Amino acid sequence: MKYYNSKIGAQKFILSDVDSTNNFAAKLINDGLGGHGSVIMAENQTNGRGQQGSLWQSNSKLNLLVSLILSSTELSKVNPIHINWYISVCIIDFLKSKKISAQVKWPNDIIADSLKISGILIENKFAGSKLKSSVVGVGINVSQLTFNGLSATSMKLQTGENYSIDALLDDFIFHLNTNEYRIYLGQDEVLKDRYLSSLFGLNEERVFSSKSKAFRGKIVGVDDAGRLLVESNGDVLCFQNKEVQFL
Repeated sequence: MKYYNSKIGAQKFILSDVDSTNNFAAKLINDGLGGHGSVIMAENQTNGRGQQGSLWQSNSKLNLLVSLILSSTELSKVNPIHINWYISVCIIDFLKSKKISAQVKWPNDIIADSLKISGILIENKFAGSKLKSSVVGVGINVSQLTFNGLSATSMKLQTGENYSIDALLDDFIFHLNTNEYRIYLGQDEVLKDRYLSSLFGLNEERVFSSKSKAFRGKIVGVDDAGRLLVESNGDVLCFQNKEVQFL
């Protein structure tokens, strides 16, 4: 197998306050100041964002708030959903190294004990149909203890341990580097298998809701467009983000 020399973390930007690390990363790309593998970390986000305009709530200096720029020339041959699988696997591996068992809750959350511990926001730019750059935002709850009624948890709540955010950043970058080759070197099936092995609700009978109607079914996988596949009454149904909810 061809060796891939990952450059993630070779350039790091450590910020005290920013509206959004993803916004900062996008500006770096536009200004020609941020290259492939650049990592941006902020102690505090004043306008952190989640999927489809939702807000990411985080108390200052208590959590790991990171954005990663992917812009290598090899990105043009990558299926964008593989980046989601790659980042999900990296977060699962990172948490496992801290003795936290976590799962992927489709499409973009990581949960521990059924509570959200991490979220992912990926924003892609295309040249025609080819992926040109990707800004990957990751929030991991580290030392925060309360979440204003949200169903969330943190690394400290899970383990009782105290953590250094700077040390955690280096640890997370290690896992990003370790797994990056999988999105370029024909490892997409391995990546998908690893993603599915951590997928919450896989092959379990559950109640879902779509278009305000409840139904029973079981998750049987995801497709290469990132859609959730749910088997119900002998049919396999495909859902985009926000088209189905877990009840």
